[in-house]
Amino acid sequence: MKKSIIAATLALSSIFSVGAQAELIQHTDQIAEVKFQGSSYELGLHVGVVAKEQILDGIERFDNTLGVMLPGLNVISLSKSFEAQSIFAKLKASSPDAAYIQGLSESLNRSPNLLLAVGMSDEAILESQRSGGMGFLQAEKPAHDPAAPAKCTVLGMSDKQGRAWGQANFDYMGINYEGLIVLNHTDVDGQTRVIQTWAGLIPYGGIAKGGQAIMMNTMADEGTAREKAGAEILVDKATPSYYLSWEAYNIGSQQELLDIFNAHQQYTAFFSYTVIDSNEKVMNIENNFSAAQGGAVNHSYADKMVHANHSLYQQQPFVDQAFAAKSLARQAAAESFLDKASIETTKAQTQEFAETSVLWKGRGEMMGTVTSTRFDINGDHVDMFIKTDMAHPEVHIKNY
Repeated sequence: MKKSIIAATLALSSIFSVGAQAELIQHTDQIAEVKFQGSSYELGLHVGVVAKEQILDGIERFDNTLGVMLPGLNVISLSKSFEAQSIFAKLKASSPDAAYIQGLSESLNRSPNLLLAVGMSDEAILESQRSGGMGFLQAEKPAHDPAAPAKCTVLGMSDKQGRAWGQANFDYMGINYEGLIVLNHTDVDGQTRVIQTWAGLIPYGGIAKGGQAIMMNTMADEGTAREKAGAEILVDKATPSYYLSWEAYNIGSQQELLDIFNAHQQYTAFFSYTVIDSNEKVMNIENNFSAAQGGAVNHSYADKMVHANHSLYQQQPFVDQAFAAKSLARQAAAESFLDKASIETTKAQTQEFAETSVLWKGRGEMMGTVTSTRFDINGDHVDMFIKTDMAHPEVHIKNY
C-alpha cells in the first residue's frame, strides 16, 4: 500500500452491537488484516473507516486501468449501468452479505453500485473484452507484459482424516499488487471466516466458517463462450456474481456451497471454487455458461484436485494451448506435481512449485501474480501463508 493503514485497536461507536470487537494488523505495506467481531453490516462500516484511503485509492487506480483496457470505460459509467440494472437491489434480494456493501457504502459515502462495479471486476473486464478492448485473454495488447498475463491456478489434497493442504496463485491486474486486505471476521453467532480481498472489494479465496480452505478461480472459457454466443452480461434474470464471491465463505459444509450455486439459475460471471475439507474429499464446483438456459452448475469430488481457468466438465473448441495464459499447460503442470505429492508435502515444496513457470507470472506493469497462498488444514483449524513478492515477508493468518 502506498499509505499504510495504521495498525491499532479502534474504539467502536454506538452503531456497533454489544460485543463487537475490532483490531487492525498491518503485516506489510501490501497486506493488512482486519480482525472484526460483529455483523456483516458492522464489518462494512468498520472497513470503510479504517481502510478509507486505501479503498478510494484502489477505486481510482481501477478506474484508470479501465481507461487503458477500453477508452471511455470507467467506474462511473459502469456504476450507472449497474444502477440501471438494479444490481445492488438484486444482490440484497439474494445475499445476506449485501449488508457488508451497505455498511461500506455508508462509511465511504459512495454508491453501493459504484462499489459493486469494482467488486464485480470480472463483469467489467468481460464488458471491455466484448466491446473490443483489453480482456482476460489478450496477452498481446499494448501495456501488457506478454510473459505475464493474469490467470490463477489452484491445487490441493485431503487425507479425509483431519489433514489437508492447498496452494493457490491469484493472478490479476497490476493494481492489485497493493491494498490487499484480509478480513478475519467472526459473526454474531461466533463463527469465523477469513476472506482475502483486494481493497475490501474483490474476494479471492480464504477460509469458510466450517474450516474449509476456499480457493477461487475465474472461468475464462465460460465468459468467452457467452461472448461468442452474443449473450448479455447484465440481464434481469441474472444474479450478481458478488453473491457467489461472498457467500462461499459462509458455508459449514461442501454441500452448502452446492446449494448456494444451485440457488439461482443464472449469474453475471462464472467462478470455480476448489474446497478443501480435511475430513472429506476435495470438492470442485463451477457455474458454467449454457446457451439454452444462461447457466448451469457442475461439481465433482476427488482425493486431489487441480483447477486452472477452463472448465473441468465441458470442453470449448477455442480452449487451446494459448488460451487464458496457458490454462491447459498450467493445469497439466499442477496435475503432474500433485500426482507425486502426498499429505506430507511441505509448505516449502508447494510454494517453490507455485513460484515457478508456468504457474508464476511475475509482476508485469498491467498483469501478474498478486499472491501465492499455502493453506494448512488440521481439523477445522486453518493456517494461511501468503506471499506477494521477494521483497516482502510471508504473512501468516489463521482462523483460530
